[in-house]
Amino acid sequence: MRALYNSAPATVKRTLDQAVSRSTRIPYTGVAHEPEVFLRKTSRAKIAKKYLHKYLLLKWHGQTRLELRNAAACKRLLWIYTGKRNFGDATMDMSGRALLKGRGFEIDLFTLPNLHTLFAEDNVFQHVFSDLRDLQGHHYDAILMSEYNLPSIKLKTKHFKHLPFACLFQYFYGPDRNQTCFSHAAINDVFSLGYSADEIVSMSKPYLAAKAQTGDSVQPLVPDGRFLALAIGGLDANRTYRHWAELLDLIDRSDDRNIPKQVVLLGSDNGLSMADSLLKLTSSQLKISSCVGKLSLLQSRAIVAKASLFVGADGGLMHIAHSTPTPSVSLFSDREPPYLRLTEQCRSIGIQSAGDVDDIAPASIMSAISTQLSHPVAKAFDAVA
Repeated sequence: MRALYNSAPATVKRTLDQAVSRSTRIPYTGVAHEPEVFLRKTSRAKIAKKYLHKYLLLKWHGQTRLELRNAAACKRLLWIYTGKRNFGDATMDMSGRALLKGRGFEIDLFTLPNLHTLFAEDNVFQHVFSDLRDLQGHHYDAILMSEYNLPSIKLKTKHFKHLPFACLFQYFYGPDRNQTCFSHAAINDVFSLGYSADEIVSMSKPYLAAKAQTGDSVQPLVPDGRFLALAIGGLDANRTYRHWAELLDLIDRSDDRNIPKQVVLLGSDNGLSMADSLLKLTSSQLKISSCVGKLSLLQSRAIVAKASLFVGADGGLMHIAHSTPTPSVSLFSDREPPYLRLTEQCRSIGIQSAGDVDDIAPASIMSAISTQLSHPVAKAFDAVA
């Protein structure tokens, strides 16, 4: 393949290099990403093929002439997010909208049905849609696409063919990156907000909002006094922590007065079995209650917002927790570099395992909990194990 590239005409080489660069390099200073890691395991020809497929689709449907370099003058926008289906990625990918709050933009969201409830109470999006029929009667100055993926391109060309549009992430696809910083940097650029690269990095944070009623609905479940919120369960084996009993025993026996003796368990149905076993533990001081499988994501977020500290493994609930002011201890396997998942504003200590997240010693988590509660503004993603 390298020999074929070397023998190609200069124009072909330039096209290939541009395709690879636009697909793997983030053009914003300070946004952490790992193009070299991706390029070592993915052929340049495959990357260029994906790029050209998207570009030619847009070109064929007459979209390239409608693309806006700057969307600051567009006051009524429909944001299309048809990217990753999981809650964590969606929370990070759309976090940059926080920079648009109070700036006079009227923004609606069209997204996947399973993400609808996550953004239904948002205070930036005026309306959230997941059914095209609900868009009837709504008019927009422009479309804002998160990325050039095939579902978004199809949606744009079929239903909003004549509207101008801007795109946040463009053709970028593949390399791991700090999605939260990328979102903030892209919003800053596309809407000409004028923040410096350093300012963007320092202010980036996952963003979610909920109505006051959501917070009120969980108030009966909130302990009196200070408490820890633990996210248990998980779908991926390498990102599921199972040594909560040992950690709870350390908390129970600790004489550190900064550490609360009340714990609330959070998570979805996949954590019910673990929750049942933890509720049966015998403790001398610790009081454990469980909300596992009982709450919506926004209700779980409301619980976290009232906690002294959140502890959880990399996943949707962890990223949702980072949208609150509550500090945290975040657990990662060897596959997820903390610096690509956390930001300074997350106020989190990230612990990365040398293997699966389950290999992290409870004592290491206990040490991080003690550090966080002794120094509430501890630096993000410090390695402690």
